[in-house]
Amino acid sequence: MKLYLIRHGISTANLQRRYAGVWDVDLAPEAFDALEELKKQGIYPSIEGKALYTSGMRRTEQTFKAIFGDVEHEVLHEFKEMNFGVFEKSCYDELEGDEAYMQWAMDTTGEFCCPQGESKRMVFDRVMSAIQMLKADGRDAIVVCHGAVTAILLSYLFGDGNGTNYFDYLPLQGRGYCIDFSPNSITYEKIG
Repeated sequence: MKLYLIRHGISTANLQRRYAGVWDVDLAPEAFDALEELKKQGIYPSIEGKALYTSGMRRTEQTFKAIFGDVEHEVLHEFKEMNFGVFEKSCYDELEGDEAYMQWAMDTTGEFCCPQGESKRMVFDRVMSAIQMLKADGRDAIVVCHGAVTAILLSYLFGDGNGTNYFDYLPLQGRGYCIDFSPNSITYEKIG
């Protein structure tokens, strides 16, 4: 099974450099032109024969429609963005001196939770539960989801195994990865 993970286009929160996990924000107006340009470049997979999903958040729904049109798809809530807890809606610069934020940002275990939020391990576990369901379905799947979700998943599967190097796998907006779950191995390649 091949799993295509596409990060949503640039959101209003991305432009302001604010954490938006459970905060349900829209795409920024300029995101639509950027997604159209990527679409013209032919980076997106064909939807034919594939199971189609979003995380259900507005920015993923808007991205899905911009890329694939008004096509029927399902929602996989397990692919929602990381819950950043008390850090939601804050700018990176606003949190720099916060002790809890620094503990979370510097965590090398993947187990430290954002206060009132999630740890990287929690995100990985919920996404993997959905992937098991997708694998049982047997079809290739496309999921329009989020940056941290994608980066955490890949860093656990292909990186250091605890999510600390997830920035190495953080896709740009509108881009992502294709993970190939072959019977004998798991590989990945970039989309875009």
